[in-house]
Amino acid sequence: MDIKKLKRDASKVHDALYETDSGQLIARKPCRIYLPTRYNNTKLATVANEIRIVGIYAITVDDTYYGVSLTNATMQITPSSTSIVKIEGDEFYEFSFDAGAVVTPNYNLVKDSFLVYYIYDEIVAKGHIPWYISYSDLGKLFISSVHHAGLVLGPNNTALEMIAASITRSPGDRTIYYRHALDHIENELAMPPAYVAFRSIIYGPTNTTAKLMGAYFEEGMMSALVNPAESSEGVETLLRL
Repeated sequence: MDIKKLKRDASKVHDALYETDSGQLIARKPCRIYLPTRYNNTKLATVANEIRIVGIYAITVDDTYYGVSLTNATMQITPSSTSIVKIEGDEFYEFSFDAGAVVTPNYNLVKDSFLVYYIYDEIVAKGHIPWYISYSDLGKLFISSVHHAGLVLGPNNTALEMIAASITRSPGDRTIYYRHALDHIENELAMPPAYVAFRSIIYGPTNTTAKLMGAYFEEGMMSALVNPAESSEGVETLLRL
């Protein structure tokens, strides 16, 4: 599948699905759900006789349109068929649903606060961000944590948006923040960002002291030599006192 030919249009996805009074989600027309295969090893998916996946996935319709779910909960799905495909070098599960198929037998999801940590660890801390999550999506990744996981992460979403801004970088130079390279937010799908792990000692710290005092000294030292700081930061001045 060539994802560059897909158009993001949530209304097309909504039109292809409908909910029953009994709590089922049914496909009006053929659709597909995509999820990284690595999620099967990170407690974000279980693909066996019964398939359960985290609600952070892409769903396509007519191989033309796609939408993105950012649900902080695990759901059972019942695909008509399952396969593994490669998208931009990474392996993804492709869950296909025929017209009339049950997508999920029950959309009333169970709250699990621990799931939020696994989402954070995989997507934010390790920087494994799938193709369908945009710059704006990343800032809203945990916005449903209260409703779907029963976990309050703060009085508002500001801290999480700052983290998202920190790990998104210019596709041409990962030392440049994406917000400094993007001329307008409407162009984010045309020029998707590169990503770095939030825990990365190479790209994460913004000053020499942090690079040398953090974990993985050798990587931090190389980063400090290759990308030297242009000025001292307040925390460095404080540590020298």
